[in-house]
Amino acid sequence: MLSFIPRHRIKTLIFILLSVLSGIVHATVEKSPNDLKQYRSLVLDNQLRVLLISNPATDKAAAAMNVAVGSSANPEDRAGLAHFLEHMLFLGTKKYPQADEYQNFIRSHGGGHNAYTAQENTNYFFDIQANDLEPALDRFAQFFIAPLFNEKYVDRERHAVHSEYQAKIRDDYRRSYAVVKSQMNQENSYNRFAVGSLETLSDREGSQVRDELIAFYNQYYSANLMSLVILGKESLDELEALARNKFSAVKNHDVQPFRTRGNLFRANQLPQKIEIKTIKDIRTLSLTFPIPETRTHWQNKPVYYISSQIGYEGKSSLLSMLKNQGWATALSASQGHNLYDQATFMINVQLTKEGYSHYLDVTQSIFQFVELLKKEGIKKALFDEEKQLSAISFRFKEESEPIHLVSGLAQMMQYYPTDKVISAQYYFASFEQELIADFLSYIRPETMQLVLKSPSIEGKQTEPYYDVPYNAEKLTARELEQLQPTAGSSQLAVRQINPFVAEHLELIASGDDKKPHLLSQENGLVHWHQQDTSFGTPKTSIYFTLQTPVANRSARSWVLNNLYIDMLQEQLVETSYDAYMAGLNSQIYPHMKGFTVRISGYSDKISLLLQTIVDAIRNTDIDAQRFNIKKQKYLDDLANALNDKPYNQTTNRLYELLLPQWSNSQQRAALQALQPADLKAFSEQLLDQPDIKILTHGNHSAASALKLEALITSQLKQKTAKKAPAIQVARIPKNQALVDSLTIEHNDSAISVLLQGEDNRLQSRAESAVLSELLASPFYNQVRTEKQLGYIVFATPLQMHKTPGIAFIIQSPVTSADQLKTEIDSFLQQWSDKLMTLDEATLARFKTSVTSRILKKDNTLSSRSKRYWREIDWNETSFDSREELAKAVDNLTLEQVRKGFEKLKARKLVVLHNGNTFAPSTYNGNLTAVFSQLKKDKKYVPES
Repeated sequence: MLSFIPRHRIKTLIFILLSVLSGIVHATVEKSPNDLKQYRSLVLDNQLRVLLISNPATDKAAAAMNVAVGSSANPEDRAGLAHFLEHMLFLGTKKYPQADEYQNFIRSHGGGHNAYTAQENTNYFFDIQANDLEPALDRFAQFFIAPLFNEKYVDRERHAVHSEYQAKIRDDYRRSYAVVKSQMNQENSYNRFAVGSLETLSDREGSQVRDELIAFYNQYYSANLMSLVILGKESLDELEALARNKFSAVKNHDVQPFRTRGNLFRANQLPQKIEIKTIKDIRTLSLTFPIPETRTHWQNKPVYYISSQIGYEGKSSLLSMLKNQGWATALSASQGHNLYDQATFMINVQLTKEGYSHYLDVTQSIFQFVELLKKEGIKKALFDEEKQLSAISFRFKEESEPIHLVSGLAQMMQYYPTDKVISAQYYFASFEQELIADFLSYIRPETMQLVLKSPSIEGKQTEPYYDVPYNAEKLTARELEQLQPTAGSSQLAVRQINPFVAEHLELIASGDDKKPHLLSQENGLVHWHQQDTSFGTPKTSIYFTLQTPVANRSARSWVLNNLYIDMLQEQLVETSYDAYMAGLNSQIYPHMKGFTVRISGYSDKISLLLQTIVDAIRNTDIDAQRFNIKKQKYLDDLANALNDKPYNQTTNRLYELLLPQWSNSQQRAALQALQPADLKAFSEQLLDQPDIKILTHGNHSAASALKLEALITSQLKQKTAKKAPAIQVARIPKNQALVDSLTIEHNDSAISVLLQGEDNRLQSRAESAVLSELLASPFYNQVRTEKQLGYIVFATPLQMHKTPGIAFIIQSPVTSADQLKTEIDSFLQQWSDKLMTLDEATLARFKTSVTSRILKKDNTLSSRSKRYWREIDWNETSFDSREELAKAVDNLTLEQVRKGFEKLKARKLVVLHNGNTFAPSTYNGNLTAVFSQLKKDKKYVPES
């Protein structure tokens, strides 16, 4: 049996590891053979660990700083202090004192930025146009050298932290997480409230929160606890010079990392059952088990192996058996907590209503499967397959977005040797049967925390931060007896060797095509193809859509279309999961014209998956039990949508009013009476005379692409085809006060204001893109940073189909939607005036920023395939729409931008929810009839 590592040994191991790492100078980094970037790791004189990445071909530079301290280090009486500190670093430094300087610079140079606070680390990151790395780093470095902690913003930003907390107070994940943490050992700081609120961050007698912020920063924001990753087009020598120049001034206090104390669970707490009342109509079962630490086993990955077996979704799997019983719709297994001296293992099951009433039977089935794993499931052949799949993934590892790459690597440097920071997650050493068996032995009823969530639970206790009703008690001896595994089930089996594992991984030798070309065109069929091996991966994308006028002709048709796809995916899940594990991804989704299938991954076995999917489309099994489960889940999802975050609901309402969409109530009404026979009849209509469009892209020649086409058309193409109607966007009437009011069960107010483009021309789209770039940072700074009207505040491009627009979105716990509308109207008027004084140099900078976003490089085959697919959908089959839009942006004049803004302001639509704690709104209109009539009269946004 494994035992928990004693603390003195942990400290010794960490000290040795850090000592070894600190001696690394210009160490090599193990990377994928497909990775053409150059890497260098080093340690600055102040003990700051640095990883440099040179990519001369990149169009985006990026950097991230990971600080090895997080919410677990909060003082016991200062919940949220680490998170609050993360917020404050963005609000001015000694060298750049303006609160919005960093954000404005990043945004106006084609970049983005963010940060997060986790339990053990805080991670800051940004990307920017490749030519602007040096000045961006100069601003970024000052976060860790000389932040101001301006008293004005300390007071304001704690309101932002409180708004963030309030914004998620009805989020079921946050609520249940809070309950579970409250029931665990409070001596371990991992289990405490971490977000922060006005109460926890208030000034107190003898305790000013600003002073404590500075003390926390000085204690933990030390160079020896930081890891920095910089990616740029410069050479490694140039990047090293930048790192040394910008970050050598970060102070090294030579501090020890914060370590939590105490076990995660209280003595004699387990086995425990917790029941949590949810807001949304969800029913879940979660099982958590304390296990020994896993960090020292990263090379052998015993918990990964166990997770893979329990979470398997293929034939004869645990999930398959639970579905056959009508008890579950989804299941996952993974490591939960991952502390230096202990960890947990978690199994989560999404239950049906029937499954909820049989939750102990579901739990017993899990232990039944664990027992099977102990006897038959620890196999070298399965471990070797995992190892093989991981090796293939690493060999053909595709490019990540620079901002995600640097953030992830900076965080990984906290836990892995720098030379293995890229390869560690892919590395499998040797099969250790006893090690896997030892970890598996911890998954037993006697050491389990069982969490049951449902809206029907009546809690006798209340969690204080999120006001969650719950019950907590130890499992009884009778319940434990019921959970013991019995004789094996004939429905359960350990998974077999995967038939989709690629064997032939060669790239096509002949030359690539420059862009997609028309391979087939006839009545009811268009097939575009591009051979493309430029990413160095033996992968292919196959996208095809079946379009028909029946898909969205009524609310009933739309609901049936969704149900059909749900049933189709359910029929395919066992096969598609095997394919997914082998690197073949598939996605099937409904849309207003019909439905689309996307398959992407290794070319070798892609035809096998395509054939399986096409067979299922032609022969979909409308099983009555599964139909009723899917129908109920659809009804639950519609009910849950009404409990979504207010700003999501106001924004979704914009789409509902302007596009050919059906309301929540219309869909619920259409669903109620549906039976399996209705779906069977509809599926026949859906597949009758479809208009088929295909894209094949990647490691397939034209000849082999035609074979893929034949797999599709042999079963799905008809002699004639019916075209689906084009997607049209209702045109917002000019200069009218159009305000739609929603009633939402939430204290926060919310507003979404859309300014709609005059038409779909390239110039209109260019004007909207540049204006959105100009307005985003000032809007955020004015509404959130300066006035503190909410945590959720943003201005963003909002394009519906080809129609451009800009949306201004706020969710606020402090003021009404009426006041938010006044604030947005005032902001728009201010900018009408400011645009009159905008100079050519400033406009040119923002135009360059926009074009850099438009022309962003495709980093993967899949991202390029998606771009081509959108162009095919929009009939922009010269496949140069990005270049044409960038050219339109370059050609914009100041006068066109000013006039474009006034045109946008003239077509304005407002959707708001006033919040349950504010005075009634002066707006209580419902615009459904107005926009239904516009659609009926075909008052759509014109193409030109």
